[in-house]
Amino acid sequence: VITLMHGVLCKSLIKGDWCSVKVIMRFFALQVATKTISASTLLSMVDTFLKPVAGQTAGVVTAQNSCFVYIAMTTLLWAGQALKELGSGELEARLSVIEQYVDVHGKVNADNTLTTVLHDAPTKGADVLAYMLSIMRAVADDGWAIDAVCAPYTMFASEFAQATQHELPALELPVDLPASSYYTLPEFLQLVPHPSEYTVRRFIMMDFIADTVIQLEGNRKDCAKYLMQIHGLCNEDVCSVMTTAQHPEDVDPETSLVFEYMVAEVLFSFLTQLPESQFREMYYTSLAIELRKAEPQILANVLETAVDNIVARIPSMDVECSNRLSNWLAVYISNFGYQWDWAKWESAVSEQDDTPRRRFMQETLLKLVRLSYLDRIKLQLPESCVELVP
Repeated sequence: VITLMHGVLCKSLIKGDWCSVKVIMRFFALQVATKTISASTLLSMVDTFLKPVAGQTAGVVTAQNSCFVYIAMTTLLWAGQALKELGSGELEARLSVIEQYVDVHGKVNADNTLTTVLHDAPTKGADVLAYMLSIMRAVADDGWAIDAVCAPYTMFASEFAQATQHELPALELPVDLPASSYYTLPEFLQLVPHPSEYTVRRFIMMDFIADTVIQLEGNRKDCAKYLMQIHGLCNEDVCSVMTTAQHPEDVDPETSLVFEYMVAEVLFSFLTQLPESQFREMYYTSLAIELRKAEPQILANVLETAVDNIVARIPSMDVECSNRLSNWLAVYISNFGYQWDWAKWESAVSEQDDTPRRRFMQETLLKLVRLSYLDRIKLQLPESCVELVP
């Protein structure tokens, strides 16, 4: 299995399938704890990704280098506890290389607003790697222990103690792929408050959710099914799962991580990713529709709450993201009988015609008219909202 996965990793590198590379490197990171590969072998693999940013080339910021550093960071995050056996110096040496690159990366992109979704927040186009580094440091301070997910291999410790330890061939990184093909983590939008003490757990969970969205892009039904099962990987009390008897207003996300909200946040983070989303907008729309069909009562309320929170911040949202959200919302509403809590839009009636929030609502209603017909949409709206229809 180890040799087979190494072959899959090499093929993924050649194709530039960076999300698969990241997931497979996580697999190898976890194998260090099972003793099926040595810590030195994994560090050699990590060094392959860090080599382009080490030494004299440390100050060169490119999409390629950022992708390589990100993969090295996610690998070390999962392998840190097992790698401690080599001594803290080995880990700190890699972290030092990463910190140098992240520092330069932040300075180069300090004024970057092209990837900033919400302009009322600090510029975050350059902060994804810095955010990841802060997560790593938090995990390191906790002894590199990750308690968010189960570790089933611990039940087979005696069998793994007798396992054959594999030495793997060196990896070769591609050199001729276009810059647009390289991948880094999208900025995760925060649509509801989260307890600050669970920052690491939230990242781990949302990272798993994001990987699932990417890996199963070709089948939205399977993707929705497996997304709603991810919380089963968690240890007890890591996150709470809503029940059909609950409404989002009955759940306090400031006291615990709510799984359904994290799914919604990842979905909208991908939808609003700048300068362009990784997949077609319709994928995220159809995925939301499948999620709601899977959990009709729960996801309907969660998605509506998430949209309400985004619409409240429309004045500070990038215009491109606002347009994508309008497209998403129109198709989403049209798939459920054009039912929506339209009464929440009444306050926009008294706003000026050129306000971002009123324009967003008018654009969404215009798209709904195109998906249906004028009289149908007017019948769905409260009388006070009819004048919003263009």
